[in-house]
Parts: sequence; C-alpha cells; structure tokens
Amino acid sequence: MASRGDYISIDTEPPESTVDPQLEANLVRKLDTRLLPFLSFMYLFSSLDRSSLGNAVLDNFEEDVHITPDQFNACVTIFYVGFIIFQIPSNILLKRFTAKRWLPFLMFVWGAIATLHATASGYIQLMTMRFFLGVFESGFFPGVIYFLTLFYKRSEMATRIALFWGSTVAAHAFAGILAYGILQLRGSSGLTGWQWLFLIEGLPTMVVAIIAAFYLPTSPDTWPMLTEEERMIAVYRLESSQQHYTLDDLDASNKKQAYKAFTDWKVWMWMLMFFCGSVPNTSVSNFLPTIVKGMGYDNKLSANLMSAPPYLCAVGVMIICAYSSDRMNERAYHAIVGALVCLIGYILLISLVQRSFLYAGVCIAVSGIFVINPIVNAWLTSNIAPDMKKSVATAMAVSANNAAGLVGSNIYRSSDSPRYLFGHTINIIFLSCFVALAMLQRFLLVRANRKKTFKAAEGNDGDNLLGDESLEFMYRL
Repeated sequence: MASRGDYISIDTEPPESTVDPQLEANLVRKLDTRLLPFLSFMYLFSSLDRSSLGNAVLDNFEEDVHITPDQFNACVTIFYVGFIIFQIPSNILLKRFTAKRWLPFLMFVWGAIATLHATASGYIQLMTMRFFLGVFESGFFPGVIYFLTLFYKRSEMATRIALFWGSTVAAHAFAGILAYGILQLRGSSGLTGWQWLFLIEGLPTMVVAIIAAFYLPTSPDTWPMLTEEERMIAVYRLESSQQHYTLDDLDASNKKQAYKAFTDWKVWMWMLMFFCGSVPNTSVSNFLPTIVKGMGYDNKLSANLMSAPPYLCAVGVMIICAYSSDRMNERAYHAIVGALVCLIGYILLISLVQRSFLYAGVCIAVSGIFVINPIVNAWLTSNIAPDMKKSVATAMAVSANNAAGLVGSNIYRSSDSPRYLFGHTINIIFLSCFVALAMLQRFLLVRANRKKTFKAAEGNDGDNLLGDESLEFMYRL
C-alpha cells in the first residue's frame, strides 16, 4: 500500500541542464509511452494475483479447501509477513542481478505460485503458498521505483510514481469484473470457478514475465527503443542531475543522516499516520467482495461484479485530490479530507440497513481510502532532508504501511457477517486516529516553523544545523 515510493528520495527542484529542451521532452515522452505503461501493466498483475483470494472465497473456496473462516484470515495475514520480511533483501538482490533480470524473475515466480493456488487442498499448503507469494511480490514495487531512477530525473519521479501507483486501483476494479466472468466457468473441465480464477490470472502473469525479460532494458544507454542521440541525452541528463539515494547507498559518510531519521519525532508521527491510514486500505483490498455480499448481493457473481464500481469512484477521487494537493502545495488538509470521506462511508455502513444506502456508503469509503497514503507520502518526502535521511524515513514509513496489513487482514470475521460492524468500527477508530495525528502533525510543524523564524530574527544563523533542521528550511504543510 502502497504503496504504495519505497526507499527513493525524490527532489522537486530540477537542476540546470544544457540538453535541448525539445529533445529531452521527446525522450521523456518516449519513456512515458514505452517503458512506464509496460511496468504499470506488470504491476497490475501483481495486484490481481494478490487480491484473487478475496474473490475466490465467494466460490465455496473455504469448503473446497477444507479450511475455516479463521484459517482463511490467517492465510490472508501470512502474505504480509512474507511481504515485510523480504522487501529489503529483495532490493539488495535487485542491485546485484539488475532490474532487467530480477523484476521478471520475481514476476514469473509469483505468477507460478498464484497458478499453484488452483491446486490448494488444505490449510498448510495454502498458508505456505500465501507466504511465498508475499515474499516474491514484496520486492516488485520498490524494485520498479529504483528501476525508474535509471531513466528519470528526481524532479520527474513523483508524477511517474503516481501514474504507476494508479494501476493498483485500476487492478482492483478490473479484478472484480474479471472474477465475475471467470467464476461462471465452475464445472468446466471438472474444475471449480476459483481454480479457473487462479489459472487464468496466474498463467498470463508468467507469460508477461517472460516477455518482460526480453523487453525491459538494462539501462537507457543500451535500450534499442532509443536512438543513439536519445541514449546520449538520457545518460547525460542523469549524470548532470542530482543523485538518487537508496538504502543501498548507506555508508560511513552518511550514517549520521540515517540515525537522524530514527530519532526524528516527525518521522515517527508519519509512521503512525501511515499505519492508521493503511488498516482500512488493506482490509478493503482483501475483503470488499465479502463486504458487498453481506449487503444482500447474495449471488457470488453479482458480489464480485458490484465490487468494481467503488474502485472506479476511487480512481476519480484520487486523481482530483492529488491534482488539487499538488496545485495548492498543501498536504495535511487534503489527507484529512480523504480520511473524513472514508469516515462518512463507514458511518453510513454501520448506521443504515437499506442495501442501496449501504452500497453508497462503501463507494464513499473506498473513494477516500486511496487518497490518504499518496498524499501522506508526498507530505513526508517534502519535509525530510538531506537525502539519506529521507530515504531511511521513507523506508520506515513503508514498513509501517505494510505492517498495517497484519491488522487489516483480521478485522472482517465471518462471525460478524452480514453487517461486519466490528470491522467497520475498527476502521472508524483508525481513521479517527489518523485525523487526530494529521492535525497534531500540522500544528507541530507550524510551531516548528515559528520557532525557526524567531531564532533567525534574533540573529541565530544556525550554521551547525543541516537538512530539515536548518533555520532556512520551512516545513511544508
């Protein structure tokens, strides 16, 4: 949840360049149309394979695999355990093997594991597959972000990450529609609907991974898609740009910056905000079809189909809020608005009983969920400096984001069906905490800016203060 800018430090100030602006614009356009869409397409399969279990459960999955509802929740949870454990090791291996080899390898293996879900026949087998699915999916998002730094300048990264991240929301919408069609194959060739679902979503993942192994470039100066002139421009503009920093660049010279991230109260506040905002995100991602079924869409096919529109609403709201936040250069209130929209949706879900109103409530709740984390991520990265401190702080926030899945995957219990009031109430609590934390963080940043202004007015030049501690660094709200 992303998840969605793992470990990457992004600057918003472009460096001066002697490259012809038109030639550079043509190069970036080619990257935006030939590289970024393919990577987004790969990530769409990651989201599909991750969420397929939530759609499969509506096709008698628990009965066929001989697991209880509590064991199903445990299988959802174990995915996040593997995800958290392997995320950083995966990025270390990526630098050793190159993204061209490592990203397709991860995709092929998780596609194979997703396909093998069709053979699930017991609790231990399913738990094992879910754990390793998390292991091999964990490194893909941060790996792609690192890969993009080989082609884009820091000043170009934020927009590309937002576009790439959007494929996740689109995948959730597509997953419901796809499951609606696939589950109707139950009985064909002696297979259940959920077996067809895992096969049809898993096998293409492996095919795309093989294509990616040949299509993805190692670096811009070796990509046949670019002309010789474009390759030279691509290399030069990155050499003349400020450097990207990742956790792998940690050394004795910047170790103090990393330590500063661990001792900065602001970072811990944003970690808490990420955690609180991600619990509703992960719970909805795993259980929305089940929640929709509880509203009275008893037919398993209609429940999957009706889980798509809320995500389509979320795409529109996310784009509008992200554009408004960037245009106004304001983060706190936009994140709070997203959380309040969520809260309204969940309050409707626990207060009303008529199906049409309940469905409107879930559309409102999902619309606000995907606003929160992108804006909080932008808020954090714009207020932490220098670069290594920012990279470590981002990694800490991502860890909090992923840890929220351990909670979010366990709050929608079959014993609470069909209303699932317990899960909705837990999400209301976490969203309320998020709003309180965001308001407190904004207040503390305003106070910190006033203190800096007061010290500067007194003639304190703060020469010994660096990065975001500098008196010249004003925190963005």
